[in-house]
Amino acid sequence: MKLKKIKVLNFRNISQLEYTAAPGLNVFMGDNAQGKTNILEAIYVLANGSSFRTNTDKLMIQHEKKGFNLQGAHLIENRVINTEIEYSINRGKQIIINSKKTNQNNHNRLRVVVFTPDDLYLVKGSPLRRRNYIDYILKEVSNEYRFLVENYYKILRKRNELLKKTPINNRTYNLLNELFIEYSAKIITARIKFVNLLDSIAAKNFGQLNKEAGVIKIKYALSFPFQDDKVNYQTLSDNLIKFMQETKEKEVRRKSTLVGPHLDDINIYLNNKPARLFASQGQQRNIAVSLKISEVQAFKELSDYYPVFLLDEVLAEFDDHRKRSLLEQISSSDYQSFLTSVVNDMISSFEGKISLIKNGKIEGNT
Repeated sequence: MKLKKIKVLNFRNISQLEYTAAPGLNVFMGDNAQGKTNILEAIYVLANGSSFRTNTDKLMIQHEKKGFNLQGAHLIENRVINTEIEYSINRGKQIIINSKKTNQNNHNRLRVVVFTPDDLYLVKGSPLRRRNYIDYILKEVSNEYRFLVENYYKILRKRNELLKKTPINNRTYNLLNELFIEYSAKIITARIKFVNLLDSIAAKNFGQLNKEAGVIKIKYALSFPFQDDKVNYQTLSDNLIKFMQETKEKEVRRKSTLVGPHLDDINIYLNNKPARLFASQGQQRNIAVSLKISEVQAFKELSDYYPVFLLDEVLAEFDDHRKRSLLEQISSSDYQSFLTSVVNDMISSFEGKISLIKNGKIEGNT
């Protein structure tokens, strides 16, 4: 999958911008606060209908304007897909793909993976960050998984509401538990399979980016004890049922669900030690970069095509050695990437299209 072009109107500090993309590395270069990240955000919104920077569409409108408009064309399996997203304060948001109104889950839409400075905390950040990391790609490649997750959280909310009531309606409680266990086991099964794939890919990427000796390992961490040798839907369901029976009184006292995919985690190890505790800051950053690149490659394994890779101001967080390693990786890859950076002479030594951004405009290309 490759983005061919994008047109941006009244978005953030961008009055009007048109960009024709190179099939490989695209670099938006310039001083801070000139609009480089806004271009990446526009590409992300074109793909997902929402932003990675805000949950409020209104905040993306240029000052004193009434709405914004994004238009783009991308290639998927040699087909050209045209997308338009229009947002108006008065009329709301409209998504059009190939001249037909649709929603953000349309199977023909652009797919992207974004890497921001916040992702450098994947290793030592909260479990929620790591859960979101794996859920994002699984929802992108599988509508079934998206359905499972959306319905799981509906069941979780109903279950928590029930636990707050006294006395608990046992019939409703048992019914919700059956659904909760079914959806939990299916979600966890999909996640474990994905983490195993990710583990094999990330180990290679870490070795390429990190010249120092070191081996990383990624394992899925359940929020409940697991006694069986084999992990599958049935064994997960059985162990989950047992644990929920043992913790029922505790859940009633705390009025909250104390087990499930919403509490699971991913354990990341460096040389068989927990990376969040024993890896240096530089090693943690290398692991985070490896995980994001692996996310792009795992997408390809699961869907037969690469997503577009967006990297926002991540070079600023690395020393020259790590900058060069990352640039070598993305400039020689088969996927298309868009990178923002302050002026950096090192970038010009790698093959790609470099555009200078100033005040929300493209001042020139190299």
